[in-house]
Amino acid sequence: MFYRILTKKIIMIKKQLYKKIKLMQLTDDFDFDMEKASEQIKESTANLQALYDSYDFNVPEKGTTSNVVYVGQTLEFLIFDGKFKDYVRVENRPNESKYLKNTNIGDYIDVSIIDIDEVNYFIKGSIASLYEDKAHQNLKSIQEGESLIAHIKEMTPAGYNIDLQYQGVTLSGFMPNTLAGINKLYDPESIIGKNLEVMIESYSRDEGTYIVSRRKYLQSLISESIKNLQSGYVYLGNVTGTTEFGVFVEFNDCLTGMIHKTNLNSDFRDSINQISPGTEIEFYIKEIIRDKIILTQILRESLWDSIRIGQTLTGKVKEIKQFGALVFLDDETIGLVHISELEKSGRHFDKGENIKVKVISLDRSNRKIFLTVN
Repeated sequence: MFYRILTKKIIMIKKQLYKKIKLMQLTDDFDFDMEKASEQIKESTANLQALYDSYDFNVPEKGTTSNVVYVGQTLEFLIFDGKFKDYVRVENRPNESKYLKNTNIGDYIDVSIIDIDEVNYFIKGSIASLYEDKAHQNLKSIQEGESLIAHIKEMTPAGYNIDLQYQGVTLSGFMPNTLAGINKLYDPESIIGKNLEVMIESYSRDEGTYIVSRRKYLQSLISESIKNLQSGYVYLGNVTGTTEFGVFVEFNDCLTGMIHKTNLNSDFRDSINQISPGTEIEFYIKEIIRDKIILTQILRESLWDSIRIGQTLTGKVKEIKQFGALVFLDDETIGLVHISELEKSGRHFDKGENIKVKVISLDRSNRKIFLTVN
């Protein structure tokens, strides 16, 4: 700042002397010693230059961090005194000023020196870049499984531009369409403007952007969410898709289950091909096999509740494979007659043929039924 004051003083003296010369030149009784005036200018300039040279300036270096005093602001800049040739000036923008919310005039704060104009001696600083650099370093060492808050700003053809909130700093990010949910979003625009928990997938150095995944975060919740499911409780979910044999439903944010068409209420069962993604649907938890969730809209006893080894049943051949015959025991339950059992019977069966079978083994954890021809 002292540098600017001295410079302005020199310029002012020069202007005053030249103005005096010009005025006297306009008078008839002009009597002015030009050589003497020039010497006065040189002497004044030399004195000020000597004063300037005697002052011990503290010169900052670009790329360093300085602890400076907050002295005020203008419309354009936040101003800090670091006892340099000039004040450190930070652009008065929201991304910079937000770090001064709890800072008063006279308080010290760290500022990054990002540029120095040697000609006009202008020191440009930034508070945001300092915090962002720290956040970037900490984010690179983030623990596996740790989540962050992402603000979904806007949608692009490939995904979503987002702002990552981390340690009080906002960083740029991107979330691909394929990572926006456990399943494909039935309404892709429904998450715009929301704050969602995500996990880091990768960092693009070229773009300076973090690639994040909402799916990865939701997948981390599945195991615990399954443990908390209750039978007999009415759940509400949204249809994600349909097939000829049932409906897939997403619920509790991170879980997906299937309702077999025989377990749909009649109004859904009779129009299964017309059910559109996003349709709300009520259901119960019927069964959980490992991480596979079987849902139902109709509470009733299933074959799995009563089936036992040695039981004789009548089924219908669904398909003949190299390893044996798949047999429908009811609309949603299939058993296997292994090829070795078929060879023992000496009989040949066709698809769609009714067949009497006997249960010889059960694998309830994998929902498998092994049969022999009766």
